[in-house]
Amino acid sequence: MSSEGGASAALEVLWKHVLDNWEDDASHRAFLEHCRHHDRLVEAAVRYRGMKGDHARGPIAETKLKAIAALAMARLALARSPERRPKSRFMSFLLIALFMAGTIGLLAYLGPIR
Repeated sequence: MSSEGGASAALEVLWKHVLDNWEDDASHRAFLEHCRHHDRLVEAAVRYRGMKGDHARGPIAETKLKAIAALAMARLALARSPERRPKSRFMSFLLIALFMAGTIGLLAYLGPIR
């Protein structure tokens, strides 16, 4: 079984668990985390949107749709942010050398004053 097939099977099992335990927030969290991790937030939104019309499940479905939108916006913001490049070692060594030179110079200046 491919990892995609395993992710789909897991998604189905998690969704069934959500439906069987609608009031249990932990089941919703596990389902949404799985969808986030496997890039399936759109599918999660479709499933929750289908539940909005249900009188008993609608309020929770609406809340979960807002959570999905927040997750999607966070992922988009992360994807749009520029990558931070780690500082080069050369710059680190240069700063250390400058600090040491400044300290030695200060000690040399203060030495005769004593």
